This record gives sequence, C-alpha cells and structure tokens, in this order.
Amino acid sequence: MVNLRLSERDIRVVGKCAISKWLTTGQLARLYFPQVTADAVRKSLRRLVEAGYLVVHREHQMAEALHGLGPKGKALLETKGLAAEVTRKPPRQIEHLVGINDVRVAVEVKPLQVAYFFACWELPGLGWVHPVIPDAVVGLKLPERLTFFVEYDRGTETLPTLSGKLRGYDGGFSGIPFRALLLVADTAARLETLGRQVRKEGFLRRILGCVRSELSAQGIDAPLFQDLRRIDQGRSMLQESAG
Repeated sequence: MVNLRLSERDIRVVGKCAISKWLTTGQLARLYFPQVTADAVRKSLRRLVEAGYLVVHREHQMAEALHGLGPKGKALLETKGLAAEVTRKPPRQIEHLVGINDVRVAVEVKPLQVAYFFACWELPGLGWVHPVIPDAVVGLKLPERLTFFVEYDRGTETLPTLSGKLRGYDGGFSGIPFRALLLVADTAARLETLGRQVRKEGFLRRILGCVRSELSAQGIDAPLFQDLRRIDQGRSMLQESAG
C-alpha cells in the first residue's frame, strides 16, 4: 500500500463503493467522472486500489473491473463514524447486483431529483419488516416526493415465480405509500413478455416497465416508461407515467 492524499471525489468514490458493495468502472465513471477520459478514470481508480482504499475484481480477463471497499477505505469511513465492511469476493449473483447498481447510477446522476435510493441489501438495516423485499426503494422529487419500488428482471425467473412476487405488491405495504413498481428488464423482448404476463394476471397496482440499457444510457428522467397493464404501451417520463 502507498500513502495517498485523497480528494473529495476520492472520498465519495470510496463511500459509494462501500454502500453499493461492488461498482464497475463504467458505473463509477458515470457518477464521478462525467467528462473524463476512460484512461484517466482507470488511473484514478488504480491509485485508490494500490493505496488500499479499494479492492478490484475481474471475473475474467475481458470482463469489466469491479471495485469494492478495501481495508484503508474501511478505516477512512470509520473515522467519519460510518460502519463498513471490506468486500472480499463478489457474490454468486453478481450480475443481479450490478444491474441493481445500474438503476442506482441512473437515478443518482440526477442528484437534484433524488430524495433517497436504498438497495435490497440496505433495507434490513433500516428496519424493513415486510415479507416482500424490493430490489430497491427509490424516492424522487417530481417535484412532489414520490416513492417507487424497483424490481430488476434478468429473465432467469419463471413467469409464475415472478407473478407471485408481483402479486405481493398489489396489496400495498403498511406505512409505505408508493406510487408505482418499476420493472426493469434486461431486454426489450423480455419486457414485452413481462407486459403480457402483467395483463394476463390483471394486477391492480401500477407497474411501469423499461429496458435496463436504455435506462443506463438516458437516465431516470427520460421518456422510457411503459404502463405494462395497458396494451397500448406508449412511453412517457416517470413523472407523467406515475401521475
């Protein structure tokens, strides 16, 4: 490990990796290096890895690097009164975690609209007691503060299994009013399949669908969202869809 003078951006990067567990180079670039070359981003992150503030993992040589919290990063956050755990090895479901963090980044690159974003692994620490655990809970200022639940679908669950989980949202959550469920699919074809399933089941709760790649590219405030309960699935902005 080497000694390193940290910038405010370095500290934010370390803190975000602690909260998010693992973030790709691209996700960190979108959050903290919006107008910086890819080489400069990699160099900045490599400094933090070499100094022990971050750890890096690659599934294979061609895979994008994942960054987690290192031992010096843990010590840094503890000096600021923040509990954190060093990340050792990505979980088996790393693709799902990366997808949830793609949603996080799409939300948090619009900081003026964000009231909060909590991923599923953060909810137990907030006293979550409901049997259904969303992949994320998002609060947005549109301009009224609205709460949305998020489900990220990689297409690995059967439709009956997914329908069972979606049914859990229909009855609502005691003490947590939410405007809609955001269903983020990996592909447009999968989103079409999910739309047919939603209409077949006759869900009452508003379910707004979008494609992950489009959400990542355009952000949470883009006209991406389709009301999956309707056959006519025109796209609209979240503020309009949730009205």
